[in-house]
Amino acid sequence: MDHQTLAYRVGPHTFVIENHLSTDLSALLPSCQPFLTSNDTAALRPVFSLLLATGETAPQDSASFTPEDATLLTDFEWEDARCCIYRDVDGSYTIELVPHSTTHSYRLHSSSDFGRNSLYLGDADERLWPFVLNNFLMMVYTFATAPLSTLLVHASVVCCGGKAYMFLGRSGTGKSTHSRLWLEHIPGCRLLNDDNPVLHVGSDGVATVYGSPWSGKTPCYLNESYPLGAVVRLEQAPANQIVSLGSVHAFAALLPSCSCLKQHDAVHRGVLDAVTRLSTTVPVYHLKCLPDADAARLCSQTVGAIDSLPN
Repeated sequence: MDHQTLAYRVGPHTFVIENHLSTDLSALLPSCQPFLTSNDTAALRPVFSLLLATGETAPQDSASFTPEDATLLTDFEWEDARCCIYRDVDGSYTIELVPHSTTHSYRLHSSSDFGRNSLYLGDADERLWPFVLNNFLMMVYTFATAPLSTLLVHASVVCCGGKAYMFLGRSGTGKSTHSRLWLEHIPGCRLLNDDNPVLHVGSDGVATVYGSPWSGKTPCYLNESYPLGAVVRLEQAPANQIVSLGSVHAFAALLPSCSCLKQHDAVHRGVLDAVTRLSTTVPVYHLKCLPDADAARLCSQTVGAIDSLPN
């Protein structure tokens, strides 16, 4: 296929993908289709761009990289893959991803602010291209938008009564289960995102939650947004109990769920600033709970999602 350039709007930000592969972007990124927007990139002022190519179609000035010449900043598990992030001597970054299903490594090259990015897929297994591209895109979005008061949050979110309610917690705590209980027992609720919603704090202090192309194992890719009504951090317990958190404890409850790159000053500072503002302007609660309907009823009434419910 010919060179393909598409623009997407996720949250309050637009990004552009320049595709030089033989595969259409709709096949590589089906979850991004609801977020397609105008291709007038000059008018859109995209926050970042991503060049996608194989070794054969990559520009001649494509970035070179050898780990020996770069500084390893961090390595971690990310979405069924091993990830390493390097900073090169010129201040640019290389993100290396090795899916658990293969020994092949994929590398994305980024400018110092993650505004310009290039991914060269070479001769690697084409069946993994959607997985690799989707995960790189999620990371670049996180790093490029953090300085703009935007967070990618590991959370499940429902919308109810015109507002969004975000459930946080450690992996396995039951975020998706609690959302499902709201959907089953709280009238008028819908799922907005089940794994990685976008959260933006405006200059007016208003926090808005957006659906995103990244929703974990639940295919929920809604191009919708709602003001944030409350945040609830979950903890499994033998009884249901909910308490409101002060700003200090709210900050501690929010921060661990926000994706970040601490080794990048602008990214780290952006995340800290956004979480600080959230912790002083948005109601944050700690819910100790069972995976039952009473927990959903208690939570929804306490956070003001609904005034009262029939027994």
